[in-house]
Amino acid sequence: MKKDGDRRFIYTRYVDEAGAWYALDNAGIIMPPVSDSVSTSLFRLEMLLDAPIERETMNKALADTANRFPYFNVRLRRGFFWYYFEQRKASPLLYDDSKYPSQDWNINRRDTGLIRVRMRENRIAIECSHALSDGSGALSFLKTLVTRYFALQGIEPGSELGKAPFEDILPVDRLPSSEESEDGYQRYLLKGYPSPGKEPKAWHIESDLMPMGHYRVIIGTLPLKDALLAARERGVTLTELLAAVYLYALQAMWHARQAEQAGRSPKSRLLSLEIPVNLRKFFPTRTNRNFSLFILLKEDMGLGIRDLDELIMRTHCQMKLENDSKSIQRQISRNAGSARNIAVRMIPLFMKDFFARMLYASYGETTLSGFLSNLGPVSMPPAIVPHVQGINFFPAPSATTLTNASVVSWNDDLSISFGSLAESRELERLFFTTLRELGLPVTILSREQEE
Repeated sequence: MKKDGDRRFIYTRYVDEAGAWYALDNAGIIMPPVSDSVSTSLFRLEMLLDAPIERETMNKALADTANRFPYFNVRLRRGFFWYYFEQRKASPLLYDDSKYPSQDWNINRRDTGLIRVRMRENRIAIECSHALSDGSGALSFLKTLVTRYFALQGIEPGSELGKAPFEDILPVDRLPSSEESEDGYQRYLLKGYPSPGKEPKAWHIESDLMPMGHYRVIIGTLPLKDALLAARERGVTLTELLAAVYLYALQAMWHARQAEQAGRSPKSRLLSLEIPVNLRKFFPTRTNRNFSLFILLKEDMGLGIRDLDELIMRTHCQMKLENDSKSIQRQISRNAGSARNIAVRMIPLFMKDFFARMLYASYGETTLSGFLSNLGPVSMPPAIVPHVQGINFFPAPSATTLTNASVVSWNDDLSISFGSLAESRELERLFFTTLRELGLPVTILSREQEE
């Protein structure tokens, strides 16, 4: 793949008389003006260990890991033209966990970090702003943190770190490379490549909101082999099967809503489900910053009700059409190209914020009915595997789509987690009920049950 990379835009780390600072990557720049203490931009990854966590040891592991990931140990600052990340001198704090994750954390508040590390009993979690990184980058941090924690307890990993198959678990005694904090979008930008067109507005779940500061998390766990078999029997991938079930649930909700509002025109007939794509699979880079884009799966409710098998087939076909490097390159061209435009670069930040909110309204979550992010299988070094009982992945809260889902697998288990700001649990109920109708044994857990 030819690339029109420019070092001025690719490498985000700079050093001046005040110390190190980092430019935001092309996915991160939209997040500060659209984030607040509710729509925090914080997604979450957590590991459940086999014993209660020793706080002092975990604090030491966190300090070592943050030193190895200096581009994560930052705070957001405003310049005249751009936001930037200023490297922090102190290590991140280790916070007590809450049953309401990813809330009460505003990255725009002075001295607030872009990550929050939390613990409760045997659970360790990282909540990471999408302004800083994506799921793959945050997972690298969490895997390194947990591996370092066990090393401090005398449990060595049993495999070389920083190299395949554990290249994303970074040795804490080595300095970071410039590639780890590079802007992958800028590296693989092709000048003159056509941009995708504007997407129409999608239908959104209609529900009262939960009280301020509440973010409901419902986790469904099922055997990974059963889920893979169900997908294989239908000739689709696991992500495609889960996406079709998600659309099936949204379809039922749309038609139920129209029945309630008989005679009134719907706000939108379009269901649109976002499926994030890890671009590292297409374009080689070791960046731990954002490097993902998305595919939109769309269904027009004006065409009538589709059964699940039909939605599975259509989801498979849409994914095949859009999940390739040339289609993805169109999004890179649109998103990354503007950062090199001198006219855009010279606009003051307060005006950029205004236009960013307008663009987000046109190209962002208003074009989505929801999203489903599958991080895939997680691997850990041989000596660490027996000490990790489970892994969960939670989406960032959204005041627009209200309810979204994230998926991750560990050993023999598949974890599907819904995060919601809505009082209604209908989407989650329909989704997991459909999985059970497919013969998949799902165990449901709500974090609201915690004391």
